[in-house]
Amino acid sequence: TNEIFENSQLDGKTVVIHSWNKTCSTCAKQSKILDKAKLDFNEVVFLSFEQTKDKDIAELLSIDYWTTIVIYKDGEEVSRSIGQTNKEKIYNQINPL
Repeated sequence: TNEIFENSQLDGKTVVIHSWNKTCSTCAKQSKILDKAKLDFNEVVFLSFEQTKDKDIAELLSIDYWTTIVIYKDGEEVSRSIGQTNKEKIYNQINPL
């Protein structure tokens, strides 16, 4: 929900947003990578929403496509990718250091 997203931002946490759709094979690949990332980046908040069902969230975050991964740090968007399925690149989005 927007409340979870906003509270995570207030806490100064890195937040990963994933826009997906249940019929999307690229989304499924991304979800597997992000499920692993949840274990590897336990200080990061991972949120996802189904693009076709949660249109209000998509509009709020200006996310127009399934397969979009957006990273927020300190309340600011720092990275956005569409269709990325390379684990190393996704991990570098989450933690570029």
